[in-house]
Amino acid sequence: MSSLRKIDSARANGAKSHGPITEEGRKKSSMNAIKHGLNARTPVLFNETDDEHAALLDSYVQDLQPAGPAEMAAVIDMVDVKWRQRRLLNIEAEMFQRQIVKQKKEVDAAYESYNEVIEHTFAFRELSESRGLAMVSQMESRFKRDYSRALSDLLRLRRLRASAPVAENKKNEKRTESQDRTPTTDHQSPITNHHPPPTTHKH
Repeated sequence: MSSLRKIDSARANGAKSHGPITEEGRKKSSMNAIKHGLNARTPVLFNETDDEHAALLDSYVQDLQPAGPAEMAAVIDMVDVKWRQRRLLNIEAEMFQRQIVKQKKEVDAAYESYNEVIEHTFAFRELSESRGLAMVSQMESRFKRDYSRALSDLLRLRRLRASAPVAENKKNEKRTESQDRTPTTDHQSPITNHHPPPTTHKH
């Protein structure tokens, strides 16, 4: 069963973030260069860890092996969406934990003993009446679509890259066949070389 001590401890640990605290540090954090030659704004907030985002990006790059800036951009989109999904999961967990603490007296009065399922059920009942949980659900659905779209873009780019050499080979084959069919012009027609027989005169 969750306890106030556990929740307070988790909250205290979160406050020990090593993110930048100065205005200059926050600006640098928000404009960090993406690795692998692409520069862009990242979804990392000032109180989040850039190294964790970079590690996530590296793991995707190693796994998917993007070729060229277009494929790399699709991979970065996937990583950015995954980063936001993780943040959203943490937000959802925090919403439930706060509600569990808030409703503890009510649950204690209703049950002599209970488990985490009872706590979660009470919390869900209260949260479902608020706008917050509905927004989390909507954002989860949007992130899933965004991730699928980025993955589809990557796969499409790979199909185009794979088909490019085949198309080039066919083009070269047609060019060679065309050259083979071109008639030569360095010989003369037999008709041109033909001399009529001399005429004979009768006396």
